[in-house]
Amino acid sequence: MIPFFVQSTLLRAVPGVYHAFPGVDPVRGRGLRDQLRQVFSVPPSGVGTLRQVHSATVLEMRETDADVPGHQWREGDAIWTATHGTGVGIRTADCVPVLMAHRRLPVCAAIHAGWRGISAGVIGEAIRHIAARFGQDAAGGLVAAAGPSAKGCCYEVGEDVAATLRECPGGDRRLAKGKMPGKWIADLQMLAVDALIDAGISPRNAEAVGPCTICSPRFHSYRREKSLTGRQLSFIYRMDLVEGFPSPPGQDIP
Repeated sequence: MIPFFVQSTLLRAVPGVYHAFPGVDPVRGRGLRDQLRQVFSVPPSGVGTLRQVHSATVLEMRETDADVPGHQWREGDAIWTATHGTGVGIRTADCVPVLMAHRRLPVCAAIHAGWRGISAGVIGEAIRHIAARFGQDAAGGLVAAAGPSAKGCCYEVGEDVAATLRECPGGDRRLAKGKMPGKWIADLQMLAVDALIDAGISPRNAEAVGPCTICSPRFHSYRREKSLTGRQLSFIYRMDLVEGFPSPPGQDIP
C-alpha cells in the first residue's frame, strides 16, 4: 500500500529530478525513511533533512544530514544540494513544504515555510544562497512548488499573526476577516508562492500544488489532530548521471 501523494507539473518537467508531496501513510508504523525506500525507491542515505525550528536558516546538505552512520541533526528550515545522487526533504503538518529545482543547474532545495518562516524570509534566503553559489541570474532558471498546507479555507490566526503576515509579499491579498472579531483567515500556501515570486522566480515557474491539509484527511494536520498528528516528508531528489528514475508508484498522480 502506498500513501496518496501529489506532484508538481513544473518540477516533473525538470530533467533528472524526482519529487513527491506524500500524505498519510496507510501502512501503520512505517517510518518516513522506510517510506522513501519502499514507496519511492529513493535511498534514505541520500536525502538530507534538518531539525526544523521555524527560522530563516538555510544550509547546504552535508553527508551527515542523511540517514547514514554518524547522522547529525542540524537546525534550520531550508536545505539544498548541488550533488547528483542526493536529495533533500522537509517534514510538515500544515506548514508549507516548498520544493525547488533549476532547469539547467544541478541544484534542488526543500524549504519548511510556516508563518514564522515566511515572515522571516526563509524562501528568499534560500534563493539568495543558490544565487551566491551559481550567480545572480540563477533565480531565472528555478522552478518551485508550494505543496499541501494550510490554506485560506481553514487557517485561522489572531491579529498579531495577521499583522506580521500582512507585511509579507501578497499579505493583504492572502488574508481575509474571520468569523470572530480579531480573527483572520490566512492562505499560507499562496503566501509562499508570493514569496517565491518576490524573490525573483518567474510567476510562470512557481505554482501551488495539493489541497488544504487542515480539511483533507489525506494529509497530516496539526490544527486538525493536535499533538497526535504525524508528519509528511516532502522530498526532491536529483538523480545520479548513471542511474535512471525510480520506479513510479502504482497510482495515478493528480
